[in-house]
Amino acid sequence: MEYYGELEEIKKIVSEHFTIEDIFYEAGFLTFLVAERDIKERFRGLYKDLKRLGYVPAARLQNGRITIRIFKYYEPALGWMRYRNLPLILFIATLAVILADGFIRASSPGYEIIFGERSLLDKFLDASLFTVFLILIIGLHELGHLISAKKSGMEATLPYFIPGIPGMLPTFGAVIFQKEPIINRDDMFDLGISGPLMSFILSVLVTLFVVKTQTIWLTEAEYEVIVNEIRRLGGGFLPAPLMMNLIIFLFAVPGKIPLMAGTASFAAWLGFLVTALNLLPIWQLDGSKIFRSLLTPRQHRIASYASLAFLAIMGYFFIAILFLLLMSRAPDVPPLDDISPLSRGRKLLFTAVLIVIALSFVPAYYF
Repeated sequence: MEYYGELEEIKKIVSEHFTIEDIFYEAGFLTFLVAERDIKERFRGLYKDLKRLGYVPAARLQNGRITIRIFKYYEPALGWMRYRNLPLILFIATLAVILADGFIRASSPGYEIIFGERSLLDKFLDASLFTVFLILIIGLHELGHLISAKKSGMEATLPYFIPGIPGMLPTFGAVIFQKEPIINRDDMFDLGISGPLMSFILSVLVTLFVVKTQTIWLTEAEYEVIVNEIRRLGGGFLPAPLMMNLIIFLFAVPGKIPLMAGTASFAAWLGFLVTALNLLPIWQLDGSKIFRSLLTPRQHRIASYASLAFLAIMGYFFIAILFLLLMSRAPDVPPLDDISPLSRGRKLLFTAVLIVIALSFVPAYYF
């Protein structure tokens, strides 16, 4: 690889951060053998200095020794992301689809059994509340990623919302794209957990709102009448994730059964489910970054296939097949510094990830 006459400058920068034991070319790339073992902060400084020169380093363990290979930095190809107004167009389209989905749900016969006949304005207001809550859950999820990326010094795009199908799944969420590589495992973990943490908190807050303002508390006889009538029409009730049940338990009315049937409760339910799915170590989901930051590539691959099996057993068979196909095309993308371990605090926080999955997940065979 040509280094465009900047070889001496690269050597100088590396020597400012590391004790160089040897310099050689490997597979055509300038490679440094360094003496230090704890390289996390040194490497971050090296990355910043080399990037200003137009290069990026990558640290790997080779025969028990730490090597740093130097690559030319290339701006990522933006492709269809060059269209400046595309994020706004997709956001408006997603808003419209979610609003339409909320109106369809608010107009269903099951809602009339529960709430009685309602005006178009009432249905529109219900759909609007559903839209606001779902957009907040998705939008703040992506905001969490953006904040984490900025904190780590990584530039990222605005969120691209993905509209869904009204009456089925109103949105497929949103995505942001990193414009720079992830430096180390800490940054990878932070980038992965920041979004799901935000969506989980928002889902909890929306559930609290629903329990306090929209939940109907019925006697057992009243509850049975409504449930039987809805089932007679071919409808049913979604099972609540454990977190929803815990919140309901905290505000329980003695001798009464709660009925959470508004569109806002569906927004919270969907928020919990998407959070749980997104935390699994599969494909390019957030959970993949979280688990990869803690595990070796082989351990991460085993965790991915175990998660696919878990999804299939829990009733998400077609989703598991889709992820399997996508995963086969997604190579392992390690951080530039794949040597420095995840910090102790983040390892402890990993336990919270498992707890959130348990509190948010709902098996599909109950639907």
